[in-house]
Amino acid sequence: MQAVMEKASAMEKAPSVPNEPRNQLEYIEQSRQAHGYSKGIQKLYDLALSYMPDAEKGNQEGKPAVWSTGLMEAPLLYACDTIPVAVYDLGRLSAAEGAAERAEELFDMPKETCSMVSALLGEWYLRKDNSMKKVVALSTVCEPLNMGYEMIKEFGFDIHRVEQVIRPVHGGDERLEQMVKFLASELEDVAVFLTGKPVDEEKMRFEIKRLNRLMAKFREIIQLRVSNPLYIKSLPVLFLLMGSAHYFGKPDEYEAMLDQLIEELKTAPYVESPLGKIVPLTWVGARGLEFGVFKAVDDMGGALLSWFTPNPYDRVWNEEIPPLESMARFILDYFVTGSPVNQIKYIEKMIEETGSKGMLFYTYIGCPYGGMHVELFRNHFHQKGVPSSFLEGSWQVGAPSGQLLTRVRAFVEMLS
Repeated sequence: MQAVMEKASAMEKAPSVPNEPRNQLEYIEQSRQAHGYSKGIQKLYDLALSYMPDAEKGNQEGKPAVWSTGLMEAPLLYACDTIPVAVYDLGRLSAAEGAAERAEELFDMPKETCSMVSALLGEWYLRKDNSMKKVVALSTVCEPLNMGYEMIKEFGFDIHRVEQVIRPVHGGDERLEQMVKFLASELEDVAVFLTGKPVDEEKMRFEIKRLNRLMAKFREIIQLRVSNPLYIKSLPVLFLLMGSAHYFGKPDEYEAMLDQLIEELKTAPYVESPLGKIVPLTWVGARGLEFGVFKAVDDMGGALLSWFTPNPYDRVWNEEIPPLESMARFILDYFVTGSPVNQIKYIEKMIEETGSKGMLFYTYIGCPYGGMHVELFRNHFHQKGVPSSFLEGSWQVGAPSGQLLTRVRAFVEMLS
């Protein structure tokens, strides 16, 4: 009881911070201060902010690191004694303003180009003299980014492509087994690219077991949040999602942080909404970079309790079959690379489990892939009577537009 009272007192005394952060790092610092009562959140942000600098330093000192998607490849890369450095987390952990503009100038890219691809090309250009030059590229994630990989070869990046396949609709079990075998061979080639030899299967089995254990703990945190949604607000949950794919390069520390948060949530005092009511919500689509959107949700009494994002934290890897086959089957069942029609059932399950009253669909400006999926989702859930709001954001460093924030606030207020 004494510990609970001390946490409650710490919440009340958390220092105030300016209302208008200028970049992602300032939003993180604001959130860190707002969560001053949580040792787990402090450790989470420590891991996030040290992730890429430590990976690069380690790489310079002989600990291999490789650029990757940061989605589901952790067991394979860690089994190769290689730190996965997530391409898609560059902007969230950077304050390098003007990265997209730099890419547009270098490559004469049209303004309509996906903001994510433009920004990532700019980020890589700024890192062209750094030591991490290997890239594992998963082909089915984003076609414009596939072209971007070709562009950065001139900066000395060594690109290894993984030709992924999508689970077949027709052809039956025989066709599926052919795809499993092909994809497993592609994944084996990743190990050869990184180490010069086939993957150590015992190491990969260990990593698969670790991933399953960590994701079970992650899911426990998601479940505990339903009863106390604002103890861990939206931005830290986004970073927990990010870390679920690569552990910020420090698996043991990431697991200890998850354990800390579980213990906190079990005993934490209930955090009231600033407006007296909490509106449970589901986030669908990209993991946004415009952190002000997440703050606006919190400020209006919204609580993002379920996340349908590229991080498949709700899946379990098969530990009973060969590890490369397990990874291949996981990818073929992975909802992001499949048809959005097949993904709907997973979103419905999340809404039911968390009691969500509405949905926020988020995609990046200029992303046809995300935009088409969102339209299919919106139409389905509109017919089901589930309120939703479509947010089109930018892969940028800085605060979101006032128009975007107004839409978020109005939507949450409507559901209150």
